[in-house]
Amino acid sequence: MNVTARIMLARGLFGGGLLVIAFAIAWCWLSYREVPAYDYLSLNQAGVCLVQDSVVCRLAMSLCQSKPPLVLLAYTSPALWVGIAALCAGAAARSSRAV
Repeated sequence: MNVTARIMLARGLFGGGLLVIAFAIAWCWLSYREVPAYDYLSLNQAGVCLVQDSVVCRLAMSLCQSKPPLVLLAYTSPALWVGIAALCAGAAARSSRAV
């Protein structure tokens, strides 16, 4: 793979990873924004729902009166991890040297 293609790939993965991470954070906020307001979980405890799925997160969200904007698409943490993986792959591709 030539240098220009590697740089374009690295930028695409890095930028895509940042975009997916931003989307995951927004999606999590939309899904869990009422949980701290009703005191089901503290803000820090609700923040854990961003990085890992748990029964506690699902229970707290189900106790809220309103449903997530997309009822069938409640936030799940793999969305964040896909973004982190793409970000790391982009960083690794950018830092690798041609052999």
